Amino acid sequence: MVPTFAGALQFSISQNTQGFMGGESDFCFGGIELIWYRSVERVTLPAPKYPLKTAIWIILLITLSSVSSAHYAYASTTSQNSAAKSALSWLSTNEKADGSFEDFPQIPTPGAALALWLNNSQSLQATESLNWVASQLDDSSSYAWSEADTPGVMLSVLDASNNVGLLHNFASVSSELGAYQQKSSGFIGYYAQSPDGSYAQVATSVDTAMALWGISEARSPISHENRTFALNYLLSLQNTNGSFNLTSTISQSATDAFGPEQISVTGLALLALKAANYTTNDNHVSKALDFLASTISKNFTSTDDHKGHVYGAALSALAFHAYGRSVQALSSIAFVLTQQHSDGSFLDAVRGSHLSTLDTGWVTVALQQVQAGPLFSPFLSPLVFVGVIILVGVVAVVVAVALYVLMRRPVARPTPVSGITATLSTY
Repeated sequence: MVPTFAGALQFSISQNTQGFMGGESDFCFGGIELIWYRSVERVTLPAPKYPLKTAIWIILLITLSSVSSAHYAYASTTSQNSAAKSALSWLSTNEKADGSFEDFPQIPTPGAALALWLNNSQSLQATESLNWVASQLDDSSSYAWSEADTPGVMLSVLDASNNVGLLHNFASVSSELGAYQQKSSGFIGYYAQSPDGSYAQVATSVDTAMALWGISEARSPISHENRTFALNYLLSLQNTNGSFNLTSTISQSATDAFGPEQISVTGLALLALKAANYTTNDNHVSKALDFLASTISKNFTSTDDHKGHVYGAALSALAFHAYGRSVQALSSIAFVLTQQHSDGSFLDAVRGSHLSTLDTGWVTVALQQVQAGPLFSPFLSPLVFVGVIILVGVVAVVVAVALYVLMRRPVARPTPVSGITATLSTY
């Protein structure tokens, strides 16, 4: 066998070999004459075509992927902003002269007022609605004081809009709301039927959650003991799957306006727990968030009525947003966008038409508060979108040119070893 070293040293055997031309050296060893001559060759390798094409395709795919992602996010945000604008227009059209909404205004007006304020805190319509909300809390004879949930949500809305100062007597409002708490338990409001057929107000997760939400956000006075009792009662209603029941004996009730099914009840409970400084590290919170996450793939369908609930989806979006689960919050918004009516309003599947404002108000709050991020904000989105495309294109061109230049550079073989050829001859 003829040995080869690194493809550079070649050995051949010939009989009675004579001298060679050129720079050569020879010597004898065991009857074998070795004649060495040095041959130097400079080689320019052709530029590889396929790696260059592959690199260009990869760059093109990355560019297209980046642009497509930016375009999708921009389109989604534009659609969301458009839906919010349409819903706000519907709310503005349906607001009464005194700032309230519908025939039973205490229930739907708070969410609508907050939605209008988020859009424009200086607008006359938002100001009128918030003034009306405050006037209802100041009036102890108002229908707002029939249950704990309504004054609770009113108080939270006034705080969210920085308008608690509209109340004439904050201490009195706090005291009245605190009076709805049962001893060592939660807050009452829902009228449940007793075994004898009569109805009586009982503590519920919805009343407790909304009362705690308002008390915590507005920093209303409440003793540590009573706060602990209310939170413990609320957590006692949580199921093993993370959802919350309405009461200890009733899983849900379509007649409860603020919590007609377990999706919305769970969303309200999470918002109340967040206001009470609970975090995702708490097992109750993580289980509740997981329950809401499981309803996203089911289009927020309740197992009892098999219908998708836009109100529950809106509260879920707000809860996910509050705990920093942005992807799930935006997934909730994606479902919400499919439920808007042609006039801009929203109506949950469990409602009658008389509560369109309740759903539209809270959905519009979610549409405005849960956004894709500052990169695609309404003001910056067109500018940033074009800038991303230009930047990605420039980087792609620079990388392509650099790769092409590197692949076209000549490659020289080293001279000390690779140019030596040895010929062996024998006498």
